[in-house]
Amino acid sequence: MTEFTSFVQHIVLYTTNGTLATLYLAWEHATALVTLACFLWFLRGAPEGQRGWIAVTGGLAVVAALFGPAPVPMLLAGMTGMGAGAVALDRFQPDALRWRVVGILALYAAGALGYLGYSRYLEGVDAAAWAEAIGGQEQAQSTLAQGRAFLNTLATWGLWLILPLGYLSLLAQGLLAHPPLGERPDQTIARVRTRGRG
Repeated sequence: MTEFTSFVQHIVLYTTNGTLATLYLAWEHATALVTLACFLWFLRGAPEGQRGWIAVTGGLAVVAALFGPAPVPMLLAGMTGMGAGAVALDRFQPDALRWRVVGILALYAAGALGYLGYSRYLEGVDAAAWAEAIGGQEQAQSTLAQGRAFLNTLATWGLWLILPLGYLSLLAQGLLAHPPLGERPDQTIARVRTRGRG
């Protein structure tokens, strides 16, 4: 009986640990999971010609959500979720709005990954190697520090403020360009043509 009890305890222990590990990973990478879920939703309703672009952009966005610096994953998940909501609400041109949303998300993800790559490159640059080229160790360190500060300033303004606010204005324009209707435009045209008889 003790073998059976030990076996059951091990099964319960392994199942509990596996569940907790899965929940921890899901919580730790919630932004990437939200981004992935939204892009899968984008793919579901997209025309055939847009699906390849959406899949590639979704891959870039998920990688940016996994590896991007601190606020980028949250902003990317929020932007993706708001874009999916806007496409779901749009009754006039959801395919066109989806295309614009995915295009801006591609630019944002590429910018985040570009910043990540270039900042990692700058971390590995040796000031001593630059010292010979530009006139001394102090000058090289100063130049590299200024380059890092300039890049961080551009990334902060671009990735935290300018691109997200521009994206929100694009969504607002896409949703508020037409008055809200209770039906899609093709349904309105069909109702008028058939004079409401079905």
